[in-house]
Amino acid sequence: MRKMRERTRHTRRILLTAFLLAALIIPSTAAFAAPRTGTYEKHFVGAGADSYRTVVIKKIKKKKVIFQIQYARSYPFRESWTEKIKGTRKGNKVTFSYREAGWGFTGTGVMKFKNNAVKIKTTGTPGSDYGFISTSGMTFKLKRVSSSKKFAG
Repeated sequence: MRKMRERTRHTRRILLTAFLLAALIIPSTAAFAAPRTGTYEKHFVGAGADSYRTVVIKKIKKKKVIFQIQYARSYPFRESWTEKIKGTRKGNKVTFSYREAGWGFTGTGVMKFKNNAVKIKTTGTPGSDYGFISTSGMTFKLKRVSSSKKFAG
């Protein structure tokens, strides 16, 4: 009976040690959350108009992300979106260049994946910063609002 208790204690110690080692070795899933496809949005409330910045992520691969950036304002009504963007991914960072569909303005940007959100910063080429897609170098955090992957246009 005594030997059985000692074996049980020994087994518990081994299991506890293994659990503690696993907790230290395996990274936290919250810290390294996998990026997700879907629709991300930021709503801006203004004195005379509301506007939305939206990023729709259609596909995420190890080295490439396919997505679209959209902009809409209620008054005076304005709407714009990019052509399909193929960004270069390194970890949680995506670098890209874009062209606004219809308007023809171009620019570059950086998008970073965060927990249930993306951070995006775009800059238009000289003369195009008044386009609707450019954030004029400011970074915006957009939260995931749905799993929809529907592009505008």
